[in-house]
Amino acid sequence: MELTVDEEHLGRSEALWRSSARQRELEAIELVRVQRMILVAPHPDDEVLGAAGLIQRALTDGIEIEVVAVTDGEGSHPASVASKHLDLANIRHWESRTALHRLGWDEPVITRLHLPDSGVTRHRKRLDESLSEIVRPGDLCVAPWRHDGHPDHDACGASARAVCREVGARMLGYLVWAWHWADPEGADIPWRHCRRLELERRASARKRWATEAFQSQTHPIGPDAADAAVLPAALMRRFWRSYEVYVDELTSA
Repeated sequence: MELTVDEEHLGRSEALWRSSARQRELEAIELVRVQRMILVAPHPDDEVLGAAGLIQRALTDGIEIEVVAVTDGEGSHPASVASKHLDLANIRHWESRTALHRLGWDEPVITRLHLPDSGVTRHRKRLDESLSEIVRPGDLCVAPWRHDGHPDHDACGASARAVCREVGARMLGYLVWAWHWADPEGADIPWRHCRRLELERRASARKRWATEAFQSQTHPIGPDAADAAVLPAALMRRFWRSYEVYVDELTSA
């Protein structure tokens, strides 16, 4: 699947998502007996866009967290001339750290794998090996849903699911790009395997504040069309909801 995301290609409206009966009927997430959470991020920002509420919940509950940054996000503007003069890998890493600070995480633990942006599928074996060394029995692994729609996301989700099955860890899949292409009332998302996390007003506000740290993605990095924001404002509204949705990956087919 090739996604085009700009002001003219925003998928279903946010109003349709907000009115979707599918999401209102979901069971709540339970974090009982969770001591450690491994959060897999294909690119620096996915961990916050998809799971900022769960991060805050884990921090409140005293759950140990480790973020696995699979790529450095250096390929976010592949056709941009301006990006060639920027150290996007470093910029995006520090944007991620800033965002995690804003969620209340004083000393974020981030393990960087440095796999190539947009090339995770080709390096799936390395990813499997790395996650196998990190994920332990009994952990909660939170990674992109394996059908999210971006090749890096799908590869990360599939890898995490395979490793969790092997070591005996629980897995939840978060959604990022699926909000762009899926049907709010259709069967694109496996709703019967989804769980919902309600965000209190403070947690929702902190999540929005955290997403504002990703300036390299939400604002143009130069004057040309290729420098445009990767995450336009209309799309960012999908991540400012008062809830998050996760797929219970080890119960879905």
